[in-house]
Amino acid sequence: MNSKLVTGFIFMGVLVFPALGLSSETGPAEIDLKARFHIEGKKEAVIFPHATHQKTLECISCHADPKGGKLKVAIVNISGSGNDFHKKLCWPCHEEKQVPKGKSCSTCHKK
Repeated sequence: MNSKLVTGFIFMGVLVFPALGLSSETGPAEIDLKARFHIEGKKEAVIFPHATHQKTLECISCHADPKGGKLKVAIVNISGSGNDFHKKLCWPCHEEKQVPKGKSCSTCHKK
């Protein structure tokens, strides 16, 4: 019975605990892009569903580092419908992956 207990602790230490640690490195479940990038404007903030995107994409799809952090593209222009989120990040990926990007601003800028 003692050997089963020891084997159980080894299993937990090798497989389970490291897996628990991975979840803390995934970033927030949602990101308020208006607050995160200090965007001023009249439109409602886009609440980016980070966790939803993580289920189907690798971090390197958007981030320069496979572990996340800094984005691959520079977000400089943050005003109007031609902003860098639209032109460099969101729309190109949605087109490539054939995911509808919505037919109106309110698809992402929800009230």
